[in-house]
Amino acid sequence: MLKKPKTKPEMLYAGIQMTRPLLRTISNRVEADLEGTDLTVGQRAVLEAALALEQATAPQLTDFLQLKRQFVAKVLKELLDKEQVEQMSNPRHKRSVFYCLTPSGKALIKKVRKAEMKRIEEFAKVFSEEEVETYYRMQCVLNDALSKRS
Repeated sequence: MLKKPKTKPEMLYAGIQMTRPLLRTISNRVEADLEGTDLTVGQRAVLEAALALEQATAPQLTDFLQLKRQFVAKVLKELLDKEQVEQMSNPRHKRSVFYCLTPSGKALIKKVRKAEMKRIEEFAKVFSEEEVETYYRMQCVLNDALSKRS
């Protein structure tokens, strides 16, 4: 076991370092849970964003997900081909379109989310409400602080 960092900055740094393996573990778990859905982790993320935003342009999805524009465009094309999302005209811009879930896309992401939430509800039992709230606040603060460009 690693020894506990001595200073607050060292502890924060160590915590941030632990995020990398945690993200890999989460991605692997999500990927395993998607088995049999014909979805990739990236497609699942875009479907979830489309569910949250209801209708959005590609740049809006990109901003929401904090991913590269090219990646989101590639995934949107894949989801269009699978008929999980559809394009709607954007009355404000002739060349821009809105993306929204098809009924099958909406049903699929809701099914995936339901299974994930069942697993999370079970996992959450080992934490107090205060621990979960603290974790959530720290994630928000870290994401905001680290995403600012200096």
